[in-house]
Amino acid sequence: MQNEEIDISADFLTFRNQIVEKFGEQYFDQAEIFFERAMTQAKQGLLHSAASDGKFALDLSYYSNDKSGIQYLIGFLAQLHCDIGQISKSKAYYELGIKLLDSNASDYEDDKEMYRKLKEHIDSESWKGSIEDDKNE
Repeated sequence: MQNEEIDISADFLTFRNQIVEKFGEQYFDQAEIFFERAMTQAKQGLLHSAASDGKFALDLSYYSNDKSGIQYLIGFLAQLHCDIGQISKSKAYYELGIKLLDSNASDYEDDKEMYRKLKEHIDSESWKGSIEDDKNE
């Protein structure tokens, strides 16, 4: 099947941009559904399943045409990995989330505060991270 709108031989960024342009809304909708599912699973205590679906939601969001709310998904993943004892992954998600905060957004100060509290939580749990990270990652 040939698709004239998407050049599969293009470089990665061009290909990605073509996918976003053509299918971005679908990826946004799917990412949102998987994020909601991950939050439901976390509430049910299914933390590893929640982490898997949350990561999939993040992967889908890379092809989404709407990046709004991605900082909440990443914060959720940071919190979740902290809760299951994967501190190094938690810190990596935290760092990614901080980098993606938009200082021009109307809720920037609230988001920054959310990440400050998240950092405090990760730091308070990091003392037990080395042993658990070794066996869980």
